[in-house]
Amino acid sequence: MLALLPMLAAGCAGTFHEVRTVSSGQPPAERPTVLVLGEIGITDTNVTAADKEVYRLKFQAGLEAWFDKTNIFESVISSSTNVNSHGIILSGTITEVNKGSEAARLWVGMGAGQARIQGKFELKDPAGNSLTQFTARRSYLGGLGIGGAGMVSMDELASRLGKTVAETITQWLHGQKAK
Repeated sequence: MLALLPMLAAGCAGTFHEVRTVSSGQPPAERPTVLVLGEIGITDTNVTAADKEVYRLKFQAGLEAWFDKTNIFESVISSSTNVNSHGIILSGTITEVNKGSEAARLWVGMGAGQARIQGKFELKDPAGNSLTQFTARRSYLGGLGIGGAGMVSMDELASRLGKTVAETITQWLHGQKAK
């Protein structure tokens, strides 16, 4: 029984991600040194204006934290004015923010009631030409054991979506398929 305790404690506490390429072009021949954060909107009408701003900021923080850690870009900036020839622009729309159901996670488990956040994102060159488009999603299946109470907040899930988008950009820049 004690041997099962670590597995039960870990349970489904992790988050899962999915990325799908919508349209893919080749990365620039010369690796970009600057990532410009363009407009990142949230269109889910079930989210309050205040929560939209929090989730947008958490998404941005997750994205910036990934790039700070990996040093893929010399800088990540939030202004789309004066994008130099060594920059690319990220814009996107978070289309769904769903907190899921703690009751469904607890009583049903196996993915029922999952919390999720997802969106569609695009990279453009400084002239505004589309380089690649993709969708990304993060989901959280539950807490201890098979499901249950939330151990990952929507704020954290938004931050993890930012990380997923950053990882996808990194893979694309290296000519790898999004995973």
